[in-house]
Amino acid sequence: MNIPHETLMQKFRDVGLSTIADNLETFLANQARSDATLVQTLSAMLDLEIEPRRVRQAQARLRMARVPEVKRLEDFDLSWLKGGVTSKHLAELGSLSFIERKDNILLMGESGLGKTHIALALAYKACWEGYTAYVTSCTRLMEFLKSAKHTNRLQHKLSWLRKPSVLVIDEVGYDTLSPEEANLLFQVISVRYEHSSVIITTNKPFGKWAEVMSDEAIATATLDRLLHHAIILSLKGDSYRMKDRLPVGAVGFDLSA
Repeated sequence: MNIPHETLMQKFRDVGLSTIADNLETFLANQARSDATLVQTLSAMLDLEIEPRRVRQAQARLRMARVPEVKRLEDFDLSWLKGGVTSKHLAELGSLSFIERKDNILLMGESGLGKTHIALALAYKACWEGYTAYVTSCTRLMEFLKSAKHTNRLQHKLSWLRKPSVLVIDEVGYDTLSPEEANLLFQVISVRYEHSSVIITTNKPFGKWAEVMSDEAIATATLDRLLHHAIILSLKGDSYRMKDRLPVGAVGFDLSA
């Protein structure tokens, strides 16, 4: 029995497969020239629907994650660093196995070494691989939580922060936290402890966290939870951000010209 293409297209639309319906005629014409098996043909047809959906879902996760810019691990220039991270480290992080293990990632080192690049790249890849993420700076997170606390919505916001598969907190230690802020950061780490991964970038060694958090006891408690299941990478080198500018400055100006 011959079924008109229009009828078949409508049936696909009726079951929510509109992308297949829209591309059916072209697809069938291409398949008529191939020697694919029935199973291969059905698989290729379903890919027409699945791939656009996957892209839309990933884009939605990226919007919710508030990833400020696209960064990729493969674009990270390891040759600039003087130690702390290797291609093997990046490959292991890029596998995203740390998410399944609920491990934390701590990226340490001076400013400009690429800590944020790695953190954002991991959040970006996680969103594309079906995980949820949320990206924030430590300063913005503190503002968010203090506002929630003052409107009696802190527990609600902490529950919300517990949900993403990956939480990136950038620039911890760049500003000293008040006792209230230190307690709020501790609560965030506590609600995610052994539940989901935290990625932190910091310019302070662990021995300085008591100064950052204005309280040795709360700093110790926070680090205890962070480091229990953690991958620690301490980046070393000159400023990664300056690597493309330095060759220009090195040329200098010929004042005799």
